[in-house]
Amino acid sequence: MAAELVSIKSGKQGNLLLVDDDPNVVAILQEMLDDGQYNLISAYSVAEALSIIRRQNISMILTDLMLGDGTGVEILQEAKRLHPDSQIILMTGRPTIQNAVDVIKEGAYDYLVKPFGIERVRMTIERAAEKIRLEQENIKLKEMMSFYQISEAMGSIIDLDALLGLILKTAIKEYEADCAAIFLAKEDTLELGLRLAIGFEESEFGKMVMEHCQDISKQTVAKAASMIRNDPEIEFDWGERTIKSSMCQLLMVKGKILGTISIVRYNNNHIFTSGQLSGLALLGSKAATAVENFNLYEDLRKTYISTVEALANAVEARDSYTRGHTERVYLLSCAIAEELGWSPDQFNDLKIGALLHDFGKIGVPDCILNKPGPLTPAEAEIMKKHSAAGAKMVESIPFLKPALPYILYHHERHDGKGYPMGLAGDDIPLPGRLLAVVDTIDAMTSDRPYRKGRPIAIAMEEIARYSGSQFSPVVVDACLAAYRKGKINFLFQ
Repeated sequence: MAAELVSIKSGKQGNLLLVDDDPNVVAILQEMLDDGQYNLISAYSVAEALSIIRRQNISMILTDLMLGDGTGVEILQEAKRLHPDSQIILMTGRPTIQNAVDVIKEGAYDYLVKPFGIERVRMTIERAAEKIRLEQENIKLKEMMSFYQISEAMGSIIDLDALLGLILKTAIKEYEADCAAIFLAKEDTLELGLRLAIGFEESEFGKMVMEHCQDISKQTVAKAASMIRNDPEIEFDWGERTIKSSMCQLLMVKGKILGTISIVRYNNNHIFTSGQLSGLALLGSKAATAVENFNLYEDLRKTYISTVEALANAVEARDSYTRGHTERVYLLSCAIAEELGWSPDQFNDLKIGALLHDFGKIGVPDCILNKPGPLTPAEAEIMKKHSAAGAKMVESIPFLKPALPYILYHHERHDGKGYPMGLAGDDIPLPGRLLAVVDTIDAMTSDRPYRKGRPIAIAMEEIARYSGSQFSPVVVDACLAAYRKGKINFLFQ
């Protein structure tokens, strides 16, 4: 007897496996169900059925309870492990209440008693098919909702890790996985580096799972094809704990490989299916788009920063006595901002603000800007206009707007005696209060034609002395803390 007899007609609802050790029963079932709705596959033993289940996608199984080399329950258990969405119907000629209860507990959809009529069989299979359809629609609805949430987030979240984290959490939830990771290719290479991981244990087993994710990611990139690994326990085990199943999808945009997304099951005994791999491809496309958008944004940001640096250099080129001032201001500001606990976004704004804080000086005459001595009151009034002038020049450029508080407020004083607006205390935006301290430190420690720069220790004493009058106490405390920790001393050695 052949191991398999597959109907010639192409089914629309997947593969239906018929299992009975009596060839006559199988033949009758084939005749009953040969209406083109399914691809009919036949097996005549538990061993044959398990072989088919392990090699093919199976939507539904109709199997005898008692077979020559085992029971239909073995087939049921393996089918549910490998094809969680499949529906299994048991048949028996010797029914008992206990048998019925046992197979339903194991996850069987229904229990048919031989002999049975064609209508009973068809009705049972139609109900099982409807259950499969409803479950698939429910899965699709959940996926659509998840994709909608991710799409909405892509329009509002700029932080790449936050967006990738949302995608990984969605993958873990939707596919009942235990952990997930995204690896990104390093610039202009296919060498992968971990970008973000969620759900990995801080244990030797967790390290093993991470190594497995790295392994399947490398294989996926090398083959340029997604993959499912359902037997990794052969290579990856840790005592009684093993990886049950894993899958990996490429992150690609316009044919370019950007990285991979991998998810793993080790507590869930069910293996991933090809349908779930296709679903992961949709999540992967969202992740790839997010990465590509981020890369484009970073390239644009770097271009803008280069432009800003050129503008800052243009200002410094006119003032021979303050060469390197903006770079020192930036480094000093970063050290103090660390003590203030600033976020990455605030540091990005700080970079632009520090570079452009004196941008308005581009409109100050050279005779005033490079005067080798104190300014007259009239000259000082012209110099004071550089803050407002600089703000006016950048306020209409969206990318440069984060620099505005640095440009406009870095000459304000805590006691309200500064310029251009005479603001006091916390009314002065924190970026302006920070730069007021830093600008003063650099001015005191820099050489001028009419005096030598003072030591940093003396500058710190002056800053502390004028805390609460000229300078914000909050910023002064952070500045002194950074100085005590040696974070700013390297600039003055």
